[in-house]
Amino acid sequence: MPSSELELDLVPIPPGTAQTGTPSTQVEALAERFGVHPSWFDGELPGARVELPAYDIGRTPVTNEQWAFFVADGGGEAPDWWQGPTPPEDLADHPVTHVNLHDAQAFATWAGVRLPSAAEWERAARADEHRVFPWGDEMAPSHAHYDAEGTAPVGSLPAGASPFGVLDLSGNVAEWTADRPDPATAVVKGGSWVTTVPANLRVAAVGQSGWALNRTDYIGFRVARSR
Repeated sequence: MPSSELELDLVPIPPGTAQTGTPSTQVEALAERFGVHPSWFDGELPGARVELPAYDIGRTPVTNEQWAFFVADGGGEAPDWWQGPTPPEDLADHPVTHVNLHDAQAFATWAGVRLPSAAEWERAARADEHRVFPWGDEMAPSHAHYDAEGTAPVGSLPAGASPFGVLDLSGNVAEWTADRPDPATAVVKGGSWVTTVPANLRVAAVGQSGWALNRTDYIGFRVARSR
């Protein structure tokens, strides 16, 4: 059972329609706008409208400090780079990384929550609009932590918030979702600190279908809860 000191800040998302992916009619314009080949958007086609019930989603990705409660309770392992059972103090409020899909699912189960679906992730970012980024349609470099030297404290760029107040959806870390294209992979959403191309910071972007066993320094996760 999770420690009573563990706090998960969950944002209520009302029932509504998730505007997922990218309509094929927008591909040429997006490719020209971001200076990439149209094939860049193949993983987002054809786009869809998905009706979702109400749910809750983490305001930010899970942090190193939150993961440390999981470790202390015997539920998971400390990432090797911690060099001990707790993270470096100055990185406690950074998103946890070096966790694979199964690690993230184990944390969620332990904490009494779950991973969001890709559609839930996109609805949390877009609300009822088909906006390009969580904050609107125009790229704003100050709104996302990307092309950087490492992770940043979660929630440190409040101007990048979605209409629901969800943070860090573009940049900082890419995030595992519950969607599984096949048994070996999972859909990963959101750009990360290693992202250099703004096209990968868009809400619709599928940066990669992450190999479910991979532990990397740029993929983390946030949690969700059914209502």
